[in-house]
Amino acid sequence: MCMITNEMTAHPTVFAVAEKYQIFIPFNCSVLVYIKVGDKEYYDDSNGILRSHTLVHKVDIPKNVLDEQKEYTVVYRKIIERKPYFPTSEEPVCINYKFRPVKGGKVRIYHISDAHNMEKQPIEAAKKFGDADILVLNGDIPNHSGDVANFNSIYRIASEITKGEIPVLFSRGNHDTRGLYAEKFSDYTPDNYGKPYYTFKLGDVWGMILDCGEDKDDSHPEYGNTVCFHSYRLMQIDFIKKVIENAKREYEAADVKHKIIICHIPFTFCGEGQFKIENDIYREWCELIFGSIKPELLLFGHTHKCGIFKPNSWIDSYGLQNCDAVVGGAPDSKNNKFTGCGITLSDGAAQIVFTDNISDNKN
Repeated sequence: MCMITNEMTAHPTVFAVAEKYQIFIPFNCSVLVYIKVGDKEYYDDSNGILRSHTLVHKVDIPKNVLDEQKEYTVVYRKIIERKPYFPTSEEPVCINYKFRPVKGGKVRIYHISDAHNMEKQPIEAAKKFGDADILVLNGDIPNHSGDVANFNSIYRIASEITKGEIPVLFSRGNHDTRGLYAEKFSDYTPDNYGKPYYTFKLGDVWGMILDCGEDKDDSHPEYGNTVCFHSYRLMQIDFIKKVIENAKREYEAADVKHKIIICHIPFTFCGEGQFKIENDIYREWCELIFGSIKPELLLFGHTHKCGIFKPNSWIDSYGLQNCDAVVGGAPDSKNNKFTGCGITLSDGAAQIVFTDNISDNKN
């Protein structure tokens, strides 16, 4: 296992996004960064200029390249002085990481949502599940986006669980949309051409990540005229339709055995009171997903109550759900407790367990 250097604040996090990996590395000082895979170098640059005016570096790597090589090297130089002419930096530091791509057969996934800046508790809950092939961080990992320091929870949790060696799937939560840095969220978390919703394929597991945005109407005073999620949700109808049009290259590909949908807010439930919003849009999401994609599993967060919910349960407001829905994250700050969810996919079946940082037993 690699050691974290003095300049790095966590191991890299290898996010899976569409047909690429986005590797994020947090630092505590100004550095220049690239990642070497095989004999090729991939840079954190802005149109040819290596970035240093950031503490979080982001490098895109083609998924097939890293899957084939199964290792990567983080290379960075600490900036001494970035002058307009003849800038200076220290000698490069190189850290080699092994990478374990997801294979077919049995796949072990650990799911965390709603940590709200808890770190030790969800990490310990994940360790109760044991070695995983994929980590899912499904929204509200930071408490909000009002302080850029909150994003460090994402990297520290992923660092302790994955050590930079397995892929991570990330979904934005509704608390992630709040605060000054919400508009800069994609600088600190994965996106596909600026959008935090996309498909992915890891081994024989295909999936789609969706994003409801907030849980109340755009006009709610809590948001102070700062959001426009109605149009954003409509855009995802077009996105889902395009995925269905490309089914042969997506969820109907020959090597796909498992199909999962990941979203922070359970869009299958129409809500009550101020939370009863966008029924027509979410119904159309459900009609498209359950009518054409037919997933094996739904992974949700948001409710802070873990459980497995069958079709026709309270979470299936539209009566369209045709697979199990799992809510897999429950914080309990009063009792210093966090519950997450372990999923094992094999032979068309999904085994679900819930683990926490206090109990010895898996439920």
